[in-house]
Amino acid sequence: MSTSWHKYELVDGSDDPEDIPLVAVNEKPVRRICKCHPSVLDELGEKGKLQVSHPRFGPFYREDESEVSGKKEAWDKVLEKSGDKNRTIENYLFATRRVEKRARASYADAGGVVRNLTEAQFRWMMSEDGCFFLQLALFILGASSEQLGYPGNHIIFGNKKKKEDVNRWIEAMFFVGNQIPLVVLNEFMKQSFFQDILKVVNWETPSQLPKRILYELLVLPAREHVTNQTVASPKPRGEEQQPTDLLHALHSFMLDPGRSLSNLNPDEADTGDVDLGDIGGVHGTKDLTLSASELNKKGIRFRKVKEVGCTEISLTDYYIFARLYLPVFTVGDDTELVFKSLKHYEESQQQGKSKREVRSYLQFMNDLICTYEDVKLLAKKGIIKADNPYHKEKLPTILSNLASQDKHTTPNLHLLRIQLRDYNIAPWERFKLLAILLFILTLIQTVFAVLAYFRPPRQYQN
Repeated sequence: MSTSWHKYELVDGSDDPEDIPLVAVNEKPVRRICKCHPSVLDELGEKGKLQVSHPRFGPFYREDESEVSGKKEAWDKVLEKSGDKNRTIENYLFATRRVEKRARASYADAGGVVRNLTEAQFRWMMSEDGCFFLQLALFILGASSEQLGYPGNHIIFGNKKKKEDVNRWIEAMFFVGNQIPLVVLNEFMKQSFFQDILKVVNWETPSQLPKRILYELLVLPAREHVTNQTVASPKPRGEEQQPTDLLHALHSFMLDPGRSLSNLNPDEADTGDVDLGDIGGVHGTKDLTLSASELNKKGIRFRKVKEVGCTEISLTDYYIFARLYLPVFTVGDDTELVFKSLKHYEESQQQGKSKREVRSYLQFMNDLICTYEDVKLLAKKGIIKADNPYHKEKLPTILSNLASQDKHTTPNLHLLRIQLRDYNIAPWERFKLLAILLFILTLIQTVFAVLAYFRPPRQYQN
C-alpha cells in the first residue's frame, strides 16, 4: 500500500514532516509485547490458540489472518468520515511516526518480525490495525453502529451484536502478543474520527474488568484531551510510565488495584522465587494449604479486603482468634478468559518466576476452594461474588482448570501457607493469654474470698 506525502501546516506549528517531534526512547520497556511462547501454545491446545475468527492486531500473528477481518473496511470508514482523505492519511501516518520509536521498542522482537518492517510498512500496519482495534473497543463499550457510521445490519458492527462475538473480540484483544502499543492507540484516539464518536456516546464506567481496562486506558485519556487540548500537540499522558499495552495494564491492576492505570511502574526488582517441591519437608502446595472449610474448623475466620486483586492476602493471628483477609473474587462469563490471559502474560515476560503473582494466586485459591461448600462459606463473607448461582457452582472447576501444575509460588504466599498449616498446632500456646487471664482472675477472687472470711464487714463484727 502506498500514499503520496503532502506537506501542510501541522498542529504543532511545523510545515515539514521531518520537524515532527519524536518521542525519545532512553531504554526498552521491561514489559514488552511478546508472542505467546510455544510451550504455552502447546498447553493451550487448539481451543486456546487464536482461531480464524479472531482478529489479529500487530505484527506477530498476521500470517494466518482471515482475508475478511474487517480492517480494510474500518480504515475506509475512518477516511470516509474524516473529510479530506489525503490529509487524514497523513494525520495517522504522522501520528504513528511521532511515537514510532517507542512503539517499535514495545515489541520483544526475537524473530526480527518488527525489525524487518520498513517505516512505511510499520506505519500502515499501525494505522489499519489500530483503527480497527479502536472501533471494536468503542463498539464493545457501547457505541452504536450508527454512531460508528455503519448500517444497522452490518456483519461486525450491526445492532444485533452477539455476546459470543464480544467475548471473542475481547479474547483476541487480550491474547498474549496480539496487542497494539498503547502509545499508538492513545495518539489515534486524538484524531477527529474518534473524537467525534466520544462526543455523541453516553459513556458509563463498565463493571467487567476487561471492559473497564478498555474504558480507562482508551476513552478517559481521549476525553481529557478534548478538555485540555491546546494549539500545540500535547505530550502523551504518562508517556514515561504508562503501560506498554492493555494486557500489561490489566496485569498491573490485578497486582495493585489502587494504582492509577495510566501511571505504572512495572520495573520492580526480582526478589527470587520459592519452589515448594524443593524445600525440606515440603512436597507440594497441597501439603501447605487447607481448604476454606478445613481452615474454618481450625478457628480461622475469613474477612474481605475492599479491593480486588491478587496481592491483598494476609493473616492476622491473635492469641484467641485468627482472620484470613482475602480480596474479592468476582466470577462471571469472562473470569476464565481474564485469568488465562494474565497467567500466560506472566509466562511470556522474562522477569523471573517470583513475578508470577497471578499464577501463584490462582494456585492458592484453587487449594482454598475445593468444593461448593467452600464457595458458599466465602460467599457469605462477601469474598466470592458471582453473576448467578451457576457461576458459583462452576468456580471450583474454573480454578482447577486455571491452576498451574508446577510448584513454584511467590515468597509472600509461601510464608502464608506455612502460617495456615501451623495454625493451632499447640492449643495451649494459642490460648495461653486467655489461660493466664483466667488464672489471675481466679487468684484475685480467691484472695478476696479469704479476706472476707478472716475480716468480715464491721456490721457483722458488732
